[in-house]
Amino acid sequence: MKRGLNRSLVKGGLILAVVAQLAVLGGLFVYSQYPLWVGREVRVATLPVDPRDLFRGQYVRLDYGFSRLPIPDMELPRGGDEVYVPLERDGDLWRAGRAQLRPPARPLFLRGTILRVAGGEMVVRYGIEAWFAPLDDALRLQADLRDGGVARLKVTADGRAALVAVETP
Repeated sequence: MKRGLNRSLVKGGLILAVVAQLAVLGGLFVYSQYPLWVGREVRVATLPVDPRDLFRGQYVRLDYGFSRLPIPDMELPRGGDEVYVPLERDGDLWRAGRAQLRPPARPLFLRGTILRVAGGEMVVRYGIEAWFAPLDDALRLQADLRDGGVARLKVTADGRAALVAVETP
């Protein structure tokens, strides 16, 4: 009788472990796709930085005007702090407003993480800095973006952004 109970406990434990792992993976997938499902689309100007990474494959690394920001008045940010950047429509594109260390009252903003603070500015990452593509496409895109381009983003109400596409002029 004890042997059957032990097997049932082990079997139940294994099933629980598998279900927990699947739930974690499912949660990570939903978290990463959420901005693409419910976000508002905006277009922002971008410049390429580098086309490849030996470990992650071919990609175009993107930089934005709002990746380097002046330090907000009366605030002392540190690396690792979150920063919020309101977006303002400027014709067909959107541009960044003044960075804040608290979520703005305006409905459309980007939420990023400060990498470092130096020389009166903050370097911020938003998770939209790389566009992965096959080798030929990445090299062609890098060449096409030499004079700039446009990144199409989806931005959620809480400021998370996902890169949808990169367009050339």
